[in-house]
Amino acid sequence: MTLTIKMTPREMIRAHAYPVLAAVSTVSLVIISASLIPIAKWSRSQNECIERTFRINGKDTQGLSSKVWSCNGGGE
Repeated sequence: MTLTIKMTPREMIRAHAYPVLAAVSTVSLVIISASLIPIAKWSRSQNECIERTFRINGKDTQGLSSKVWSCNGGGE
């Protein structure tokens, strides 16, 4: 003999609300982290450019603003 329990719609929502919200939250976090990858790549390339710009024998010869300007297409 099997026992069948009928759930009302409200009970079904309450029973499944937490797993559904957890799945939506997880998917949102994955999408957000994936959208930040291009920004991380760009910032890495900017940092590398700034580190190697205007250095002679390892000595910093210009200020930070000049380096950022040069790395973003300013100058020649």
